[in-house]
Amino acid sequence: MRKITVISFTSMSIVRVAIGLALILAIVGYSAFSVITTGQVLGVDARLLLVVAPILAAVSWAAFNVGRAAVGQLQLMLKRSRA
Repeated sequence: MRKITVISFTSMSIVRVAIGLALILAIVGYSAFSVITTGQVLGVDARLLLVVAPILAAVSWAAFNVGRAAVGQLQLMLKRSRA
């Protein structure tokens, strides 16, 4: 017979998630309103962010992938040097 695992959420965890979502929506809503009314996000021209955001995303993704391989190689080198 198969065992069924039931995930139980406490009411406190549901409240925390709801508060977090409300805060995120409030921040995103305020930022969107700010961009629409002033054309700026935190005092910076929104067009600059539109240009920089994809570049920053690509660089961080590459750093994540290369960094993971670099850490693996470093660990291998340290392991071999101890042997």
